[in-house]
Amino acid sequence: MDRKSWDKLVSWSGLIVAVVLVLVGAMAVYGGRFGQQNVTDRLTPENVTFAPYDAMSPEEQASVGAFAGQQVVNGVQAEAFARYIAGHLAFINDGKTYAETSAAARAEGIPADQAAELQAKADTLFKGETLRAIMLNAYGWWTVSTIAIYAGYVMIFAGIAMLILSILGFRHMKKMDSGVTQEAEQILAST
Repeated sequence: MDRKSWDKLVSWSGLIVAVVLVLVGAMAVYGGRFGQQNVTDRLTPENVTFAPYDAMSPEEQASVGAFAGQQVVNGVQAEAFARYIAGHLAFINDGKTYAETSAAARAEGIPADQAAELQAKADTLFKGETLRAIMLNAYGWWTVSTIAIYAGYVMIFAGIAMLILSILGFRHMKKMDSGVTQEAEQILAST
């Protein structure tokens, strides 16, 4: 393959890659922003709010105190609220989960009043673990959306860099063509 054909192939390939990178990057940024907005749109109407700082325990202040009094409207806050819930759930039945507590409430041979007490704890744990799972789901989608945004910006930047390199390749190709033409004219003129 001669130099001119190689320059043309590389320049056109670079241009195609540049356009694809910019387009895919723009779609990733759009998708990421859509995902983040969707999380916010789902969390906002729920009006989930952290307790005020002075109402939190010292452990809660250390863990989620930065969010005190805030409404949960993004993934970062949702993850923190999931930790806040987990701290409360740990005290309901000595750190046992809904599944463990529910199974204990249905065990044979326990007195009815103890079974009713365990079932009430199981119901509370179920609600808390469900809300915690919803918050962690929101956090997960927020994280995926954030990664998509950053990846999109990287692709756009790489596409712009590739576009610049392709333009330089076309300029080099044109320069080589004009240089070859000038050489040919000089050879013809000297004969």
